Amino acid sequence: MKKVRILLPAIAASALILSGCQTSGDIYRSDVYGSNQVNQAQQVQTVDIIAIQPARVAVNNQSDRQVSQLVGTALGGILGAVIGNQVTHHGSSGTTIGAIAGAALGAGASSAASPDNALVDGVQLTFKLNGRIFNSAQVGQMCEFKYGPAIMTSTGPSSTRIQPNNPYGCK
Repeated sequence: MKKVRILLPAIAASALILSGCQTSGDIYRSDVYGSNQVNQAQQVQTVDIIAIQPARVAVNNQSDRQVSQLVGTALGGILGAVIGNQVTHHGSSGTTIGAIAGAALGAGASSAASPDNALVDGVQLTFKLNGRIFNSAQVGQMCEFKYGPAIMTSTGPSSTRIQPNNPYGCK
């Protein structure tokens, strides 16, 4: 029983830490490019930012959720085996049953703790382009943008990647 008292807090803390991992959303920032976009000509326009508001952007958290499930399954299986072994006084069937039950509970708990989507900080940028007013949501921080001219890179017909025009504003 002494082993369980020692392992339980360590495993529980590890499970909580790892199941709470979520994607940062950095790959969706306007100043991040995929390898297929490097060394490619992209149309650029100058826009005039007239409003900056906070936004929350839902980004896919599926890969972090899968890692969390694997860790939860492994930790639950280990903890279940230790408890099963202690409860049945070193019996092999108790260890096996405990490992299976612990793995199932660990996978379920970590799935519940890690959502499909993560909310990350973003901005809503309202800007003027050719006399018309548009709005675009971007992953980033409000302090990275300021009112006035900014560069908008278009990687597709409806994409708007407004580059931070205040890159050192978040000091």
